[in-house]
Amino acid sequence: MTNLSKYLVSVILMVSACNILFAQSADTSYIGIAPANVLYMLKHGKAPRVTLQLSFNYNIGMMDLAANDNTSFRRDDFIAGRDFGTRYGYGVSLTGKIALHKEGNVRLNVSGSYNRFESNFVISESPEGKVSYNVIQAALGLENCFNPDRPFKPYIGFDIVASFINGKSTFKTDSTDFNLTINSAFRIGFSANFGFEYALNDKLGLNLGVKLTHANVIGRQSKVSPNPNQTYLNDDKVTGNATIPFAGWKQFLYSTFFTGVNYYFGMKDKK
Repeated sequence: MTNLSKYLVSVILMVSACNILFAQSADTSYIGIAPANVLYMLKHGKAPRVTLQLSFNYNIGMMDLAANDNTSFRRDDFIAGRDFGTRYGYGVSLTGKIALHKEGNVRLNVSGSYNRFESNFVISESPEGKVSYNVIQAALGLENCFNPDRPFKPYIGFDIVASFINGKSTFKTDSTDFNLTINSAFRIGFSANFGFEYALNDKLGLNLGVKLTHANVIGRQSKVSPNPNQTYLNDDKVTGNATIPFAGWKQFLYSTFFTGVNYYFGMKDKK
């Protein structure tokens, strides 16, 4: 056997050995796992007739609900009615989604929620004081779900929102702190949201999304309270030469990042 022949035989043997070793050691488990996950997300089934969604909220105030540039409570700005004195908040909401036709794309949404905003939530308390708000809401709206009969269900919706807003504030002084009650106010607004659901099975799923809420579009007013330790929400502009403490044209506008769980009624996978 010539040297060339020996060299060619050696090369063939090395290539064959590498192929056998690779075939034995290569991890091919993804071949079964990845397609299975993708196929599950695309699998058709029966859209749920009713969806019950429980979500937990993280809120970020915008515009006049963003305090000042440093997001810290400033007593003079709050008294002058320049802003609501706070920005960040948290809350919880419960939404019932009712399919309006067999395909389940268009859903009627009925929801209730509670959100709380605090000037000393996320950031430290200001040396000038603090303020907090309670927002109790009921909403009615429509939602379009793009894939209601599949496990992955992106959606977009719009709601008319009725809000009851009240709160309290504390002003720091050199002697005794001054406590102020913000009487409950009723306002009408709207919200727009976008998110998705992921059904784990026929009954349970997860949700994740973002919402923009403008709570005081209708019903703004500013008036003087007869009690010096109380005030109204005072979110409307003051005309003429009148001076009303805590009053000014302010927008109760905020974004919400939410996540939670869904419970489905009437959903069924196709076998």
